[in-house]
Amino acid sequence: MIGLDRKTDVANVFIVLADLFKQPTRDTWDEIKQQNLLKKLEESVRELFNIDFFIEEVLPENYEEFRELYMSSIGSSQKKAALPIESLYKQWTLDETCTLPFARDKGYILGDSALHINYLLEKLKIEIPNELQGMPDHLAILLELLAYFIEHVPENSTAEFLDDHFDWLEEFESQLSEVTVHPFYQRLTRALIEILKAQRNSYL
Repeated sequence: MIGLDRKTDVANVFIVLADLFKQPTRDTWDEIKQQNLLKKLEESVRELFNIDFFIEEVLPENYEEFRELYMSSIGSSQKKAALPIESLYKQWTLDETCTLPFARDKGYILGDSALHINYLLEKLKIEIPNELQGMPDHLAILLELLAYFIEHVPENSTAEFLDDHFDWLEEFESQLSEVTVHPFYQRLTRALIEILKAQRNSYL
């Protein structure tokens, strides 16, 4: 069993990771530059998961470059970014009675996974940020939910949540490598996959 303090520390790692997959804000940038957010994250990942993680060294030069990188890498369909939204990487629905022409296809939002996350958010009375409205299964929301599960939900349910909602990240990582050569989000995603694997293994 993980101790209560460790649970909080692990949950905090996923909250920071969630913020890094959201559109950068000036507050986040200031926290990175003035409070060593990325260095603290690297240290926590090393201590809690025994994973070497170096993200600060590939941070864009300034806030404007960071925002532009976000949009072109993971933030804008108009810029052909690799959007980190679970539904896009899975068959839209497993409901065999659904007769919509795209029901068995990938690449559409608000699929089965989004409906499940919406249900969980409503049950837990958690609101979706304005910028992520219509994307309940965006990676940032999934990570925040995971942090909540780690602190408040039995381990078997958290393990099930991990199995159900993070099995698309390898495909996302592959798409990300096709839309950007900048290493920031690629390195962040690769580390996230390893961290999630370590967290899942802790429940075995």
